Amino acid sequence: MAKLRQTNLVSVLVVALAGSFAAPARAQCGELTFLEAIQEALHANQALAASRQTLDAQEKEVAIARAKMLPRLTGAGSGIISSGATFSASAGIIPERTAQAAGLLQQTLYNQGSIDSLGAQKHLYESQQNDYENIRAQTIAGAGQDYVSVLLAEALLLVQQQNVELTKESVEITKSQEEAGAVLFRDVLRWQSQLYADQQGVVTQKSNVLMSRFTLNQTRNRPAEEVCSLHDLTVERDGFVFSSPVVFEAVSDDAKAIVMRDYLVDLGVERSPQIRSLDARIRSQSRTMKSARRWLIPSLEASLAGAVFLKTGGEGAGGAEQERSTGDTFWQGQAVLTWNILDGGSYISSMNLEKAVLYSLQSQRTDAATALEETIRGTVAVAIASFENIALSQLQTEAATQNYELVNEAYLEGEANFLELLDSQQQLLNAEKAAKQALYGFLSDLLTVEQSINYFPFMEPDADARVRELEARLRE
Repeated sequence: MAKLRQTNLVSVLVVALAGSFAAPARAQCGELTFLEAIQEALHANQALAASRQTLDAQEKEVAIARAKMLPRLTGAGSGIISSGATFSASAGIIPERTAQAAGLLQQTLYNQGSIDSLGAQKHLYESQQNDYENIRAQTIAGAGQDYVSVLLAEALLLVQQQNVELTKESVEITKSQEEAGAVLFRDVLRWQSQLYADQQGVVTQKSNVLMSRFTLNQTRNRPAEEVCSLHDLTVERDGFVFSSPVVFEAVSDDAKAIVMRDYLVDLGVERSPQIRSLDARIRSQSRTMKSARRWLIPSLEASLAGAVFLKTGGEGAGGAEQERSTGDTFWQGQAVLTWNILDGGSYISSMNLEKAVLYSLQSQRTDAATALEETIRGTVAVAIASFENIALSQLQTEAATQNYELVNEAYLEGEANFLELLDSQQQLLNAEKAAKQALYGFLSDLLTVEQSINYFPFMEPDADARVRELEARLRE
């Protein structure tokens, strides 16, 4: 009896520990949908904000390059005091005290280097835009994965709690049988021991819920302890192409699965930020290489300058004292033609360097396209397998449920022993956990596919049209 009282004390401690997770008051955010969580991450995620600032900086580089092609106006003023008259080649004798103002208007008529520099900066900006798009896709997928992780953790917690309730029922039934003399007291102890083990599983799973919730809140840049009521996700509503009955029937056919992978590869290569970024860098480098190749083409710049004497005074020509007000104005026009003829081979070497960089970028683009295709095909293959496992896990759960009901009924009638009932309950627990993992594992794998093709149907207006297009291909 002393051992039994000690066992009961352990039970109280386990239950108290399990209840302690709900004790602290936490911030509540109400309901949070899948799309709302992603939109919050896009708005508040710090990594994405840093990338956005980098993109803005590159846009300023384009403005700087464009400014070199626009008119430039400068102004200047000066005052001179000297001990005697000074001489100027343009104005003759200048008095000792002079104040003047000047303006300079310049306009580049033609400079191939400046033109190519502007074009290259535009392409670099386009490349940076695609780099930003890539980080944005990572943020969307990351927030989605975190949302699914919380749903899975909460679903597994519910399964564990339901399993504890089944064990409690078995404890009570066994106690009644022991009081009636149908079973020995050791069977009661064995069920109580199993109850404590199942309660430990609940405690562990509660910590998993907290960890997944912390991660989602960090992605959303929200307080870590904030608790939100999440909306469940389903294949029918959130399965993209897998929500289609045509796709559902086709995925088990290897030939149709290849058609599906081909379609998603085409979509992914077309929308890939990485590929488009490399294409923009290749265009920028091509423009730079052409600029280096044009080193023999002359450039032409023109400028117009003007100056006006505001006030002059002092000793003028012939030693006479004089003082004049505004009125003396000077202007000058200038055109400069620059033509590079010989520079010791520097321009030729520069041209060869830019050509080598261009070839390197083209090779990187080919390699990136090949790697992307392999990634898409692999992620789609995994998603198809996960999708098929959903139905199998449901069948497994149905069979395990029927088996548990039969064994539990036999146990009530004394025709099954403790180990048989415990084994059937464990099978039911594993089957229900496998069903939840299959569903949310598929949704996680689908997000990986959507990230690889840079197409998130819940944010695209033509998602239904894409599904119909795939259905048409599968029917061919």
